[in-house]
Amino acid sequence: MITTRINSGAYRGQSIQLPSQSITRAVSGKVRSAIFNVVDVGGCSILDLFAGGGTLGFEALSLGASNVTFVDKSLSAIRILRNNVKTLGLEREATVVSQSVEKFSLNNTKTFDVVFFDPPYRDFSVALVKAVANLVQLGGIIVISCSVKTNFEVPSEYSDAGQKAYGDTKIVYLQKK
Repeated sequence: MITTRINSGAYRGQSIQLPSQSITRAVSGKVRSAIFNVVDVGGCSILDLFAGGGTLGFEALSLGASNVTFVDKSLSAIRILRNNVKTLGLEREATVVSQSVEKFSLNNTKTFDVVFFDPPYRDFSVALVKAVANLVQLGGIIVISCSVKTNFEVPSEYSDAGQKAYGDTKIVYLQKK
């Protein structure tokens, strides 16, 4: 079994399970720390797309996010997410949705303060970024994790709020206008 620990906040040091690396690629502790040094999630509603084991969403809850919706289509990831929610006692704050990101973005009417967008590198596309644009509320932030080799034009409904590379991973922060 693969596990990682929550870096900071109320659940600091708590272990969470992760799906096998053949199914997902978890965001490293170093990158998570960097993200949460930039994005204040206190009191925010969070959407964790391509959630995997939920490292970003659980870190956000630990740092005071009001709620997190985890979305993943992998049944293995969904089982692990549900187990992590139960283990941490976060049934009221966390919702787990077993659905593709594309389908979720078409059917969902709720908007979120912060959206974590961490698709498998091979599945990344600007069209997919645009598809989730309606999920971010005005002034909200989408945090994109992609390959450092990925270059894309910032969609017109967003402003570039910065980006930084960490090894093979690039984190891009976009704020909805």
